[in-house]
Amino acid sequence: MNQIEQPRRKFLQTGVVGFCIALFSGLPKISFAKSTSNNDKGIVVHENEGEHILTGRRKVPMTIKISKTKHGVDNISFSVEDMIPGRKMRIHKHLNNDELIFIHKGEGTLTIDEQTLEVKTGDVVFVPRGVWHGLDNTGKKNLLMVFQYSPAGFEEYFIENGTPLGIPAKERTEEEYAIAEKKYGMVYKEPR
Repeated sequence: MNQIEQPRRKFLQTGVVGFCIALFSGLPKISFAKSTSNNDKGIVVHENEGEHILTGRRKVPMTIKISKTKHGVDNISFSVEDMIPGRKMRIHKHLNNDELIFIHKGEGTLTIDEQTLEVKTGDVVFVPRGVWHGLDNTGKKNLLMVFQYSPAGFEEYFIENGTPLGIPAKERTEEEYAIAEKKYGMVYKEPR
């Protein structure tokens, strides 16, 4: 490298660094996402663990694997539901929670907003809060659905209205369901 190129290279390197410092010094500090969870150690829930319940009206087996109340997780919950053939989930929306659905096994018909779509093993659906959705098991085998709510908290609706597996299902009045629906931001498209 000759004597002219060396100072020029140093000037360019210094200039680029100085430019970057000047450019970014006026911006707010950038920080990486930090968990807002009360549990910062991590959680492992094994295959047969979780809160096993029968859902309220539909009496469908469900396992709540990660919940806000039990695990102290604020951002996301995680549940699994096993729908037998012919079982339907009424069209509804969540006012306070986004939902992510993964069809782990089976097939069915999904309603999302004004669309009706076929879904099958491996499909993933994102349902933003406030969007109508429902799922029917139209297949010949059980449909195993894995789903998450963000933020966590809506899973408590199932706990409040459901019954732990192994004991007689608790019966609730429509008024009790209506109170829970309002509390958790659950709205059905058509009355029961």
